[in-house]
Amino acid sequence: MVSVKTLHGSAQLLLDATSGVTDITEKMHRTIARDANPLYRLLDAAGLPRVEQRRHITYRAIQSTTYAVKQGLHYSLSKFSGSEGHSHSLQSVRVAAALNGVCGDHLEASNNPLAIKMNFRNSLGQKVQPGSDNLSALVPDASQRIVVLVHGLCLSHEYWKGHSEGNLGTELQRARGFTPLYLNYNTGRHISSNGNELSEQLQALVEAWPIEVEELTLIGHSMGGLVIRSACWYGSELNRPWTELLRNALYLGSPHHGSPVAKAGHMLTFIMRQFRYVSPLALGRHTSAGIKDLRHGNLLDDDWEGINQDDFHPDGRKPVPLLEGARHYFISAAIGKHESDIPSIIMGDLLVRLDSAKGHHADDTRRLPVRPEDCRVFEKLNHLDLLDNKVVHDQILEWLA
Repeated sequence: MVSVKTLHGSAQLLLDATSGVTDITEKMHRTIARDANPLYRLLDAAGLPRVEQRRHITYRAIQSTTYAVKQGLHYSLSKFSGSEGHSHSLQSVRVAAALNGVCGDHLEASNNPLAIKMNFRNSLGQKVQPGSDNLSALVPDASQRIVVLVHGLCLSHEYWKGHSEGNLGTELQRARGFTPLYLNYNTGRHISSNGNELSEQLQALVEAWPIEVEELTLIGHSMGGLVIRSACWYGSELNRPWTELLRNALYLGSPHHGSPVAKAGHMLTFIMRQFRYVSPLALGRHTSAGIKDLRHGNLLDDDWEGINQDDFHPDGRKPVPLLEGARHYFISAAIGKHESDIPSIIMGDLLVRLDSAKGHHADDTRRLPVRPEDCRVFEKLNHLDLLDNKVVHDQILEWLA
């Protein structure tokens, strides 16, 4: 059964899409109409500015109607979607996670109920809020060692469970005495925004933990690894005590220097924008801030503030060193039989290249200092295999022994 919250958020997003498609259609219409108008040709020949056309009455009517319906929908359903329970099917959780990855910044800015707010989950999928009165009940097996698992773009905390009953978190709990928590967050926001908020929430978590925390470990898959590095930077800059508790940070297929898929998508959008007839169809400009950050691997606000990320610009990131005092482990995957195979070198794990996942860079100021014994490449695996694969889990268990 579809919840009122899902229905509300989906309808609002559909109306936003209707408005966006109307804008695209109108821009194409105006472009064609201007070029076909003899008056504008004369003005162009004389070097005179064109007189801006008034918005066509049809488009004004569509946009006004769409806005009125959206306001009425919000007024009618908001009180119901806010008061219903929090149980959702696995499918609805994963659909919401995918939507947040594609347009999560828009969902947040438009107050869409589908926008995910950052939270921790226990092994049963229940929210663990540091300030809640029943924190001890939500983590009855609280130990002095906490491990937080951070998912990647368009995913959710549910993806760590994979297809088996156990998962990396429960394996670490059983074998190493960790209490596992799973972060759920809006992957469409800027990585730096999520990193800063994660830093705040980690501090609140260790302060509210039922017993004194002695050790903290963070494990991030894909974008999750970048969120962890961003959180470490902001935590260190603000002298948050949780950074002193961090012993290990593990990065599973994280694009430390960007993803080729994000680069290719940006290039296609940039080329389309150069041609006025197809420029309105360059939908890549409407993808989320999180996806755009993956082009270079932005970690800080300074990496994107004041920059039009849809334009073609060089990598201007501020180098972010690994947090001192913690040990950092890098895991990457290669689709070939060996990491030196042509498919492995070119494609990596299909989404992230090996050099980016291992922190390698031609610029020494950006290269991450990784010990050979703290870096592993697993052949014949793809990007998502890193979440739930026995050999990967065994390596992590060995490192954290």
